[in-house]
Amino acid sequence: MTRRTRQIVAAVMAPLALLLALLAWGVSSPPGSSPDEDYHMGSIWCANGPAADRCETTADATTRELPGDVVKAASCFAFHGGQAASCPLDEHAMEPSTRGNWLDNGYPPVFYAVMSAFVSSDMSVSIILMRSLNALLFVGMLVALFFLLPLRSRHLVLWGALVAIVPLGAFLIPSVNPSSWSIIQASGLWLATWGFFLQSGKKKVGLAALAVLLMVMGAGARSDSAAYGVLAVAVAVVLGFRRDRRFLLELLLPVALVIIAASLFLTSGQSGVLTAETERTQSIYSLLVANIQLLPQLWVGALGTWGLGWFDTPMPPLVWVTSVVVVGAVVFWGLKAGSPRKGLALIGVAAGLVAVPLYILVREGVTVGTGVQPRYVYPMMVMFVGIALVGLRSATLGMSRLQLAVLVASLGIANSMALHINLRRYITGLDDPGMNLDRDVEWWWNTPISPMTVWIAGSVAFTLAIALLAALAWTNRERALAPASV
Repeated sequence: MTRRTRQIVAAVMAPLALLLALLAWGVSSPPGSSPDEDYHMGSIWCANGPAADRCETTADATTRELPGDVVKAASCFAFHGGQAASCPLDEHAMEPSTRGNWLDNGYPPVFYAVMSAFVSSDMSVSIILMRSLNALLFVGMLVALFFLLPLRSRHLVLWGALVAIVPLGAFLIPSVNPSSWSIIQASGLWLATWGFFLQSGKKKVGLAALAVLLMVMGAGARSDSAAYGVLAVAVAVVLGFRRDRRFLLELLLPVALVIIAASLFLTSGQSGVLTAETERTQSIYSLLVANIQLLPQLWVGALGTWGLGWFDTPMPPLVWVTSVVVVGAVVFWGLKAGSPRKGLALIGVAAGLVAVPLYILVREGVTVGTGVQPRYVYPMMVMFVGIALVGLRSATLGMSRLQLAVLVASLGIANSMALHINLRRYITGLDDPGMNLDRDVEWWWNTPISPMTVWIAGSVAFTLAIALLAALAWTNRERALAPASV
């Protein structure tokens, strides 16, 4: 097999392996397992308005009748890490619920409307289809960027999106939580918009279309993602800035993206967050000082220091120490290269990582651990990691073969352990530890594929995907040069 053939095989196998790894995460937990999923499931089932046996109105305008298994999917295990997901559910009975977007339109409608296309009489099948779609959207976005961006920028797609994916990203991307689309937007919007300034012809058009799609997805899923989308566009404008008339004309795309973000933001009841006030029991100064000291907990929370699900699935130190070290090392390594424009972009995102959670925490009168969760700031973390790598000269980020091997092994081990813990938490509960996930199963999907098969397949697939990407980077290390001006 020639070198070119090996590269083609690796380029095809890597996204397929990554998709399989995310699908394994998608089936590693039951319906209702992501944060506030009962709210999001109810919102999806009612996204198209009242419908018989799906979303029925009641005499109370705040209440809907939904299938019982949708309403009570997480009723027995949420917040109880020792409880398996073996909740007794009646899929035929309709149950009242006040948990849904019909109350105040707190979330933009796009995510729920798209997911509602997969609602069926079988709740489990519906949830798996939705999770699979979101995994496919993430991988598809990465593939599209890989082929549309200039060769010298392709390594940013791979490393920027995947270095910080374990465990929160891997858990949320293949989920029915709107944060899935926030992460997808954060991984690709700044790159698609920046690439638009760099490319020409059909690829330029393709990147513009992808940027619009990602903005609609993010801002159509969560109102805070509208703000993060505007930040991503600003980053792209800074990185792609040129002093010519063509650039002024190209700015029509960022303007259009900002208009889309603003329009979708205003459709959400969460837009009131800018002016809402709550009673504080502490002074603004004391809250500010306390939260500044605790703020790093939110940044590393996405890397495993906070539990998954309803915060009832704690990650062992092997996961979070590994993830924190890998992300910290890669970001620190990336800081050795770049330009003032890269520095300005990094400062802007870093300011967002500090200012956004501090504003919400002080406004709500609470400290870190209440009100603001790591998943709220995680999209900005993804952007920060990606931008930190801008300017590195090769696809390997300038690392040696041994360093790449350590990176691949570390991410593979962290992912495998996190996936195993997540499976164990729902199959038997965390009070029944053990390596064999097929023993004493209390909950599992109605499928002949066993939990151990899912764990092994997901672990191998993720490690294989990262290893293939590292191998591709090594073989192309001399050709993939970053732009000299950035």
